[in-house]
Amino acid sequence: MELTQLKYYVTIAETLSFTKAAEVLHVSQPALSYQIRRLELELGTRLFDRGGRKIALTPDGRIFLPLAQNVLLKADEAARVFQEHLGVATGEVRMGCNPSVATYRGPSLIASFRELFPRVRVHLVEGDELELQQAVLEGTVDFAVLTAPGSPQTLDITPLAAEDMLLVVSLQHHHARRETVSLAELSQEEFVLPTGSFNMTSQTIDACRRVGFEPKVVYQSGSLELIKGFVRQGLGVSVLPRMAVEGLRGEDLAVIRLEEGLTRELNLIRGKDRAATAAARALMIHVRTRLTERARQQVAD
Repeated sequence: MELTQLKYYVTIAETLSFTKAAEVLHVSQPALSYQIRRLELELGTRLFDRGGRKIALTPDGRIFLPLAQNVLLKADEAARVFQEHLGVATGEVRMGCNPSVATYRGPSLIASFRELFPRVRVHLVEGDELELQQAVLEGTVDFAVLTAPGSPQTLDITPLAAEDMLLVVSLQHHHARRETVSLAELSQEEFVLPTGSFNMTSQTIDACRRVGFEPKVVYQSGSLELIKGFVRQGLGVSVLPRMAVEGLRGEDLAVIRLEEGLTRELNLIRGKDRAATAAARALMIHVRTRLTERARQQVAD
């Protein structure tokens, strides 16, 4: 049984005319009749009652029609999906990330995507939350991963995962051996925090205010690695996202859970009125899958 035969059969069944079907399919009527005879021989039954110029589906033909239509539909869908995959084979995508995602997730995301689509070039654009929202709206990046999602009126927003914010102190700090600490216990501490362009800084300050104190911020930096360096030297404590402190526990910094369960949300945003290329859609799916899987693994751990 061939797809061509099924296509011929369905066209005849829909037009109830060999002549009209031949015109639609751009084949000769004898060729059409020959293929239908082959199909009927293979099925072991007649599909059409032929009476002069008029034809009708036999009872077996009526049963077989939706089955044949479904096979053709599935074949068309498979061809469309594969053609879309071929469209992803080459191209360029500009992915925006806030600094922490760019530093601690960007390289692995791009590397794993490149294994699947080696001829797609990914440009990683780092920026703060407002810059990335504007870049998405202007179309200078295809999509972005950040914590402040922006306006749902102008952006499509896909929540990805909630990530823990953790207390980081030096190994000599008096809280270093603790498993959990409350924010209230940090009221007399000096803080080293990211610059104000990081959404996590305002989250940390707001959380401290909710428990009754204004954090004393003695140093700020746009580099989370530099912040860890300050903390390592005992110049203050910090609150950083889990992705920035993975693998540090028990080595050169102490990583401690906050009793308040402070978290930040990661979101994928793209412009509502902008069509995504096949390459961009593939990368968005990859990013969403990898980040949500990573979040589930961390919860399990």
